[in-house]
Amino acid sequence: MQDFDDADKDQVRLDPPAGRPSLTGMLYYPDILDLRLAGYELERFEGLLLALDQASFKKALRVSRMLRISEATPIWNSRRADQVELLVLDSIHEYGLAQVPQLLRRVLGRVFEEDTKNYLTIDLVTVFYWSCLAQVAGDYAWREPRLLEWAEYLSYPVRSVFGLADQFQSAN
Repeated sequence: MQDFDDADKDQVRLDPPAGRPSLTGMLYYPDILDLRLAGYELERFEGLLLALDQASFKKALRVSRMLRISEATPIWNSRRADQVELLVLDSIHEYGLAQVPQLLRRVLGRVFEEDTKNYLTIDLVTVFYWSCLAQVAGDYAWREPRLLEWAEYLSYPVRSVFGLADQFQSAN
C-alpha cells in the first residue's frame, strides 16, 4: 500500500509481479478450461477482472467500509448479500452450474499474490466474486425473474464504488 499523496500510483498492488506484464499472465489455465467446460468463457468476466486488478487503495477502503460497517449505506448490507449469495447459488445449481462459482472464486483469488493479501484485497475479491456471480445470475434471469433482483443486489458494491454499471446493463 502507498501514501495518498502519490496520485499516479494509487493502486492496491503497486506493480505487477516480476515476469507478469498483465492479469492474464497469472491466470491458471486449467481453471480457464474448467470454466469453459462449465459453459463460460473468461472474457465474460474480463471487465470485472481488469477492474479488480487495477483497484485503487481508496476504492479498496470504501469497499471495506461497506462490508464492515452495516450503516455505511442504507440500501445495502453485507449480511444480506451473504444470504442473497446463497439464494443465487441454490438457483444456479438447479441449472447445472454448480462448478461455476467455485471456479470464479479460484480465478479471482489468484489476482493478488501471497505477499499482497490483506483484509482489503480479501474484501475486494469478495465483492468482485459477488459481481461475477451476479453476471451469471443475470444470464439465467429469463428462467427465474428473482435472479435479476438478486444480481442487482450482489453487484451493488462494484457498481457504486467502481462505476461499472455498464457491465451489468449489457448483461441484462
